[in-house]
Amino acid sequence: MPTPTFQRLDLAQFEALLNKFPFTRKVNAVHMHHTWRPRRIDFRGHDTIVSMWRHHTQVNGWSNIAQHLTIDPDGFVWLGRNWNVAPASAAGHNGSSAAGPFMFEMVGDFDTGREPFNGAQKEAALRVVALVQRRFGLRPATLRFHNMMSSKTCPGSGIDYDATLDAVEQLHAQLDTASTPGGARGLAALSPFPDEQDLVLRQAIEALTRLTDAQGERGDVEQDHSEDECRDCQDSPSAATATTATSAARGGSGLDAATLAAMRPHLVNLRSGVFSADGEFKSTPQDVDAIFEQHLPRALAALPNGGKLQLLFYAHGGLVSEANGLRGAHRHIGWWGKNAVYPIYFIWETSFFETIGQLLSRARGGTRAATRDLADYTTDPLIETAARVLQGPRIWGGMKWSAERASQPGGAADYVAQKLKAFCDKHAAAVELHAIGHSAGSIFHAHFLPACHALGVPVFKTLQLLAPAVRVDTFKRQLLAGLAQGQMAANVSVFTMNRDYERSDDCARVYRKSLLYLIFHALEDERRTPILGLEECLRGDVELKAFFGLGGSAGKGEVVWSKSPSDTGRSASRSATHGGFDDDAPTMNSVARRLLGFADAHPIDNFPDGSRAVERDWVDEVDWPADWPTGHAVAALPAPAAAAWGPVSTAAAWSTAAAGKAPPIAPTGGGRRIALCMGVDAYPDPRHRLAGCTNDAKAWAGALADYGFEVRLLLDAQVTRAAMDSELRRLVMQARAGDVIAVQYAGHGTHVDDLDGDEVDGQDEALCPVDFASGALYIDDDIAEVLALLPEGVNLTLFMDCCHSGSNTRFAVGLQPGAASLPADAKARYVEPDAALQQAHARFRGGAGSRASRTTHAGGQEQMRHVKFAACKDAEVALESAGSGEFTRRALRVLQRPRQGLSNDGFLQAVLAEFGSAARQNPLLDCAKPARGQALLQPLGYVAAGAAGARDPEFSSDAGLVPAVVALAEAVQLLSRKLSS
Repeated sequence: MPTPTFQRLDLAQFEALLNKFPFTRKVNAVHMHHTWRPRRIDFRGHDTIVSMWRHHTQVNGWSNIAQHLTIDPDGFVWLGRNWNVAPASAAGHNGSSAAGPFMFEMVGDFDTGREPFNGAQKEAALRVVALVQRRFGLRPATLRFHNMMSSKTCPGSGIDYDATLDAVEQLHAQLDTASTPGGARGLAALSPFPDEQDLVLRQAIEALTRLTDAQGERGDVEQDHSEDECRDCQDSPSAATATTATSAARGGSGLDAATLAAMRPHLVNLRSGVFSADGEFKSTPQDVDAIFEQHLPRALAALPNGGKLQLLFYAHGGLVSEANGLRGAHRHIGWWGKNAVYPIYFIWETSFFETIGQLLSRARGGTRAATRDLADYTTDPLIETAARVLQGPRIWGGMKWSAERASQPGGAADYVAQKLKAFCDKHAAAVELHAIGHSAGSIFHAHFLPACHALGVPVFKTLQLLAPAVRVDTFKRQLLAGLAQGQMAANVSVFTMNRDYERSDDCARVYRKSLLYLIFHALEDERRTPILGLEECLRGDVELKAFFGLGGSAGKGEVVWSKSPSDTGRSASRSATHGGFDDDAPTMNSVARRLLGFADAHPIDNFPDGSRAVERDWVDEVDWPADWPTGHAVAALPAPAAAAWGPVSTAAAWSTAAAGKAPPIAPTGGGRRIALCMGVDAYPDPRHRLAGCTNDAKAWAGALADYGFEVRLLLDAQVTRAAMDSELRRLVMQARAGDVIAVQYAGHGTHVDDLDGDEVDGQDEALCPVDFASGALYIDDDIAEVLALLPEGVNLTLFMDCCHSGSNTRFAVGLQPGAASLPADAKARYVEPDAALQQAHARFRGGAGSRASRTTHAGGQEQMRHVKFAACKDAEVALESAGSGEFTRRALRVLQRPRQGLSNDGFLQAVLAEFGSAARQNPLLDCAKPARGQALLQPLGYVAAGAAGARDPEFSSDAGLVPAVVALAEAVQLLSRKLSS
């Protein structure tokens, strides 16, 4: 690739270009970064920009420089990546060619104590943010610092987000009121050489659009500027080592804005059970209001006299990405309209489909394809066992939780049900209701229909389930009794494959049976959990057999088996794959006839045969993250042939487990997963300095990131009392039901005089921020006051590696740290409260006492709504040695094991076991009794299978089976080669 020339613009030119540039990509946020290296003092104009380009393209293998803009120390703007291409901003946040952030980097190192963020550069950065936001109608809060999306300090710990946001808001106000010229015409009017300025803009647009491939990068650009990984961006390219090609962009439905706008009256987009506020298509309660208050009344008014509105609620499968869900809805909506049906599609993003593909890829490892019969005894059992060891049940369980949460109070589907009730109250005689669920969509409707029934919504006329993935016991508990009595749906149909076709299907060409079999064998909590869509499960349950008329007599429900003998009429289905039912013309025509109450021969507008030109690859159901590896996550298996087999390579599949560290996993269900990690070594007074706390905070940040958390990391000078309080308050105040929050602290602890008389022992326990010597301690009252604001349904877990951590969030026992001498190799994380500290504490509190009221502590431990792991008992000291805290070292050892699924109590027992019988400190679990069985770092309501102790028998036994299954696979393959020779 020839070295490009990067164009430099002033702010006026940038504003004109922004208004004139032919955007095809929707910008939904602005990402701010600093380069870290090069610094301001290193900047050498165009040569520096080229050096960054070389590093990004030749070292990282990216298609172009990471950023859309670079702002230099003098406030000039340097053009970079095509503005219609996703940047390499932050892993998982880069968007796609359809939508995503606008990213810029500021040359400099703006960490605290380094270079100042000021002058023309600061003015340019703020104006760029405001102008881009105004160009796309964005709020000031769509500005995101890189450190909000990663554990980095970028754009510098010396830049305050709130102050920056205030400045951007002021610019918005100024731009709203000022008559600032914009666009090329405004610029030309100000310029003495308008033709020359027009030429600048034409050249800029040509330069930006030269690279038109919409590639999404793997990367997080700040990795190139971290202390560990940065190489001087001005190094020559000869020092760089070429890497693999960039990953192809995935995601984006390909539907334009006009199409999506036309579909909006038919779509409700959910993520983790609530209205989706991000992604390609956003939904709000106001959008649902419009459906029921404007669009449906118009549809009613357009009906002929005596006609009824056929209102359909459709839920797609749980392994369907947002983009494919939108494309599927787009294929269906017009066809439903031709058949006089008004469809409403739940596009429910579960956040777990990415991990299923990764799970199968890891489970497959180095094995080769077996014939289907041999796969039943070799590779399939291996993959089933691997799926369990690699967190399959947690992934699938989280998706089910997402479906359930949607219909719980506060969920998006619950809101739809309430609006539906109000609509039906006004128009009951003119409306007929229908529901269709494909695959995991059956799980969604297993909760949506009961929610509607509980509100008094009229009985649905039809419920049709395509290849239902719902558990038999869930179907029976949630639906069967009501369906048998005609209370939820009058007519029930199931379309699914018979046993032979189910066994001939595959998952990602890796698992040699259908997804329903993978769920049956591996993804539920217990092996061989009956699934509604499997023939043997339907026929094997007495109640289902009777309900669906499978015993010779007619039932209230009916099963249509695919492949059916006929491809026409009410009972036709020709799908031979689990994911193909919603695009199989015979199936969809049968579904429509049943919905409309038509006979076999009644004419309808037929579903377009072959509406999907190429059969979709299971792997292509995924909106792959921007940092996903190149190409398909799983390679296609070769055609089955015994002679082509080679030895099974197990090293790739199990190397992670053998190393004793769990691979990064996706969270189980719930909403957001957010963590705050804090560590202080560099206390101003040398007597107080520590040596392992920042290491601990970084280690916790990495481990929690592997658990799917977005991590905010504060180190040393950043850990002021004000910062601790504001960050903790932000987490708590912004939390909502279903969120999981983790807070970690490593540093000194102490105790000081209780100034408000709420402690029995007269002492407040306290954390020691970096500025604690001024009296700015963060006492137990302060923490309790914030935690009292925690919303219901939020799981907040604290990991406190300091002395007096055993009771610093609730009513304290208040024992003195032990007086035993410290080991020679260790240091205590405890500050002795001398008279000076006590006086400073009293001055800081100003005689007003703690802000927390006495009622904050009322009820003691059993009233706690959070979970806290403490490094030691109140009478002990938290030790650090060898560069880390002894609690942190052991806790992370447990957290990163391949076997997971622990309860809170199980985690504590495992950590205690790591300390052994000669422990110098004994960690504590401080929480209400019911929370001890709660699954560690999972949404509330998840109870770990091994809640009684540290061991999870299911996962432990499965892990032990792996070597045996691998050995069996190798033996069978060896036999196969001998037989074929």
